[in-house]
Amino acid sequence: MTVVGLAVFAVLLYAAACTWSKGAPDGDRLVTAAAGPPRVTVAGEVLEGTFFGESRHQAVFKGIPYAAPPVGHLRWQPPLNHQPRSGVQPALEYAPACVQPAWNLAFARNIATTFGTDPDLVPALTQTSEDCLFLNVWTATWESTKRKPVMMWIHGGSNVSGAGSEVPYDGANLARKGVVVVTINYRLNVFGFLAHPALSAESPHAASGNYGLLDQIAALKWVRRNIEAFGGDPERVTVFGESAGAIDVGYLMASPLAKGLFHRAISQSGGAAIADFRLLADEEARGSKFADALGVSAGSDVLGALRAVEPGALLHKAMTAFPGGPSFAPNTDGWVLPRPPGLSFEAGKQHEVPLLIGVNADEWTTLRFFTPRYDVESFRAALRAAYSANGDRAVALYPANAPEDLVHATDRWLTDIWFVGPSKLMARWMSTVPSNTYFYVLTRHLPAPGGAKLGAYHAAEMAYVFDNLDDEAWVPRGAYDRELADIIGRYWVQFATTGDPNVEGLPAWPPYNRETDTHLELGDEVGARSGFRREACELFEAMLETRMRAKR
Repeated sequence: MTVVGLAVFAVLLYAAACTWSKGAPDGDRLVTAAAGPPRVTVAGEVLEGTFFGESRHQAVFKGIPYAAPPVGHLRWQPPLNHQPRSGVQPALEYAPACVQPAWNLAFARNIATTFGTDPDLVPALTQTSEDCLFLNVWTATWESTKRKPVMMWIHGGSNVSGAGSEVPYDGANLARKGVVVVTINYRLNVFGFLAHPALSAESPHAASGNYGLLDQIAALKWVRRNIEAFGGDPERVTVFGESAGAIDVGYLMASPLAKGLFHRAISQSGGAAIADFRLLADEEARGSKFADALGVSAGSDVLGALRAVEPGALLHKAMTAFPGGPSFAPNTDGWVLPRPPGLSFEAGKQHEVPLLIGVNADEWTTLRFFTPRYDVESFRAALRAAYSANGDRAVALYPANAPEDLVHATDRWLTDIWFVGPSKLMARWMSTVPSNTYFYVLTRHLPAPGGAKLGAYHAAEMAYVFDNLDDEAWVPRGAYDRELADIIGRYWVQFATTGDPNVEGLPAWPPYNRETDTHLELGDEVGARSGFRREACELFEAMLETRMRAKR
């Protein structure tokens, strides 16, 4: 469940207009007596999990701290190592989610309402806290000595909301397919992405604002050190995510701090990192104005005053009075990100790992509440402003001759400019490096009331990837969807295992290259196709090239 923030959209629209060496594991796996629950020693402490399903080979550990609580003076500091606790620590329940608004909940309940199902079937997060740097691990081969590939999930939610404990992300069924699954929390919104001159001044790297991304890197380091104790292979780690989580995968691929921590990457409805050129200085200026709005910028101890603000009050102010709206993402700080990600990918300076990337054909249908209010003329003006010399081509590509045309035209345009264009361009750039890239398009329309209205909507693929169709009870699916979930899961697991999604018995998935422009369609039929929204992608690439010319 995820949403794209209105202010983030505004930033992109404005942009369009101007437009590590392996160390020994910290722990050894300890399987208890036959009647006891699974236990493991990692990072100097004993964790007790539980078995899931009917097999004692299937173990899950929830609420594992991977870093120290980022509270008090550690608010807006890079994550520090977790200090081991004495005694056996229960790892039976999810830990609190990070402080956030209920954006993801509203998003999923809107989907339920559109399908005519009970929106109350979507469970709310029961607890949030600033102390939230926890992860969860599922393994279906607990007593096996053979190490399995690892998949670490980064949730979406505009870097504003979400948690590794949300229903669609339960890792049990995916783990049964042959991997160790890890889901994580990371700091969000103002807690994860506030930059400020005083924060940069206290940093030995003269940087601030990338705390959420640093949390993800800390989680990857934890996996590198400890996952072998759970039966995982630290040399076969796949980082995967959706929406903001997938965009963050792009940032991780461009960050030198993440080098060697993962070996494949999956981006589901991401790609937009390559179109983000926000700079530390600009984010510091926004942070200073935010401190002014809080009334804590006077005096010498600005940071002390900011860190003293109660979390709920800080979040509320960030969501209502942050300059430019609640737009939160990493910035080019010279440390975590030495250059804008787009420039890294264009120059081939990103991490060279196999990439599986793709989109859903109708992303924006569940994001319409973020669409600006257009009439026909203002919509055409927005297209011409975004695409400059190619404005007339854009007007022809997204025809809106009457008010009743606007919903479809804006859905298609915003799907293309936010998801299809950047994801395809990232695939094009990645196809020039030796490791292969694989592109997919999900086209499955659910044959249920509301299905035609939503199409292959934003976040629709997640229940298939995790094989949690039954858990996502608010979405009506049929027998074929179970077949499709099996197909998608087999592709994803094979990719995490070998770096190539092709698996015996399924349609061939050719690597992506610019000339053939090939993708795998995941829909009522599964097979290789080519040329998906080719002209829209050409327009996006030309638009981004204009903007990048001034950044090189």
